[in-house]
Amino acid sequence: MFNAFFDRVLFSFGSAQLTIGNLLLWFLLCLLLLACFFYLKRKWIPAVLHKREIEESEITRLYRLLTITLLCALLFLSIFFSGFDFDLTPKSNLDFKISYFVLSIVIFQIARLFNWFASHVFIHDAFVPKPIESQEAENPMGVQTEQRVSRIGRLFIFSVAANLLIQVLHLDFTLFSRTLSNGLVFDFKLSNILVVLLIIFGTQLLIWMVTQIVLRNIYLRNNFDVGASFAISQIFKYIVWTFAVFFGLDALGIDVTLLLGGAAALLVGIGLGLQSTFNDFISGIVLLFERSVKVGDMVETNGMIGRVKKIGMRSSIVEIRDATSVIVPNSLLVSQVVNNWTYDSDKTRFSISVGVSYGTDTALVKRLLLQITSTNPYIINYPPPFVRFENFGESSLDFTLYFFSRNYIVIEDIKSDLRFAIDEAFREHNIQIPFPQRDMNIKFDDSFDRDALKERL
Repeated sequence: MFNAFFDRVLFSFGSAQLTIGNLLLWFLLCLLLLACFFYLKRKWIPAVLHKREIEESEITRLYRLLTITLLCALLFLSIFFSGFDFDLTPKSNLDFKISYFVLSIVIFQIARLFNWFASHVFIHDAFVPKPIESQEAENPMGVQTEQRVSRIGRLFIFSVAANLLIQVLHLDFTLFSRTLSNGLVFDFKLSNILVVLLIIFGTQLLIWMVTQIVLRNIYLRNNFDVGASFAISQIFKYIVWTFAVFFGLDALGIDVTLLLGGAAALLVGIGLGLQSTFNDFISGIVLLFERSVKVGDMVETNGMIGRVKKIGMRSSIVEIRDATSVIVPNSLLVSQVVNNWTYDSDKTRFSISVGVSYGTDTALVKRLLLQITSTNPYIINYPPPFVRFENFGESSLDFTLYFFSRNYIVIEDIKSDLRFAIDEAFREHNIQIPFPQRDMNIKFDDSFDRDALKERL
C-alpha cells in the first residue's frame, strides 16, 4: 500500500517521472540542508570566529559562499530526485548531464569554503604566538610565510577538488599510451598529473604542520636549542620527501624497482661525475646527525667569522659580521678545521691588549680596566673579566684585558667602545701609552771632516 502511494507519479516529462517518494525525500533533504545552514550560520561559525580578528568583509564573504553552496546543493538535489537529469551532449560519446555540471559547481564552492577556513582559521591560528609555560613564545614566522602556506593550502584543496571533478565528469582522458617491452601497456592519464600535484602540495602541508606546529611546540616545552630543533626538522623533511618521490613515481605508473635496477650504471656514472656534490650532501647529513656545527653557532672558517643561519642538503649559509650571507659547501665544515665559538657554551672569551709606560702604577691600571668592563652592558659578569700582566716590553708594560660576551656579531664594536673608555680613563689618571723609541748612534772614521759638517749644520 505504502509502496504504491510512494510510487505514484505526480509529473512526467518524456522518460523522466516525479513520484511522491522522490518528492518527499527531496523535501526531507532540503529541510536537513536548511537546518545545517542555520546551525552553521547562527551557532558553529560565530563560535569558531569568536575572539578572532577577522575583517567584516571576509566574514560577509564567508556567508555569501555558504549561501551559494547551499543553493547549488538544493539545485542538485532537485535535479537528481526529480528525474529531469538530461544529457547535455546526446550526440557525442561524452556522458555530460545537467547534474554533473551543478555537482561540479557544488564541489568548487565546497573547496572555496574549505580554503576560507583553512587560511583564516587553521593556518592563521598557527602563526599567532601562544603562551607556553607562562612565557610568550616568539613566533619566527612572518606574514610572507603565512601567505605562502595559505597559497600551498589553497593549491592542495583545489587539487583535491580537481581530482573529484575529473572523476565525476568522466574527464580522465589518456594523454598518451605506450606498450612496454614486457607487453604491458602504460597509460598516462590526466589524473596522474593531478595526483602528483596533490602529493607535492600535500607533502609541503604535512611538513609545515609537523615541523611548525607539532615539533615546534615540543621544542618550546622541552627547551630544545636552535641547532637540535633545526636538525630534527631537516631530517624529518628528508624522510617525508623521499617517500613523496616514491609515491609520485608510483602515481605516474613508474616501477621504482625497475627504474633503479636499470639505472644502476647511470647512477654510478653520475656519482663519479658529481662526486663533490654527493660529498657535500653526505657532509650535510653528517652535520645534522653529529651536530658539530649547528644552526645558530658562531664559527670561524677560511678566515671568515659568522653565524650559521641554515644547513641545507648541499651547502650551508653563514652570515658574517658585515651582514653578508656566505654560501659554504658542507664538505668544508666537515673536512676542514672549524673554530666553533659556541659549540658547548653560549659565551666566548675575547681580549684587548694595551701597554703603559714604565713607572706606571700597575695596580691602578688593573683597577681601571676592570671598572671599564663593569660599565659595559655587553660584557657578562660570570665568568668575571680579568687582567693579565703579560710582559715587560721594550718600551712599555704590556697588559691584556680578558672578558666574556654573547654578542659575537658586534664584538668588534664592543672592543672599540672599550678602547675609547680605556683612552679616556688613562687620560684622567695621567697614564701614558708609550710608542716605540730608538736611540741612534752615529760613528765617524778618522778621515771624516767634522768641522765641515758643523759649518753646514
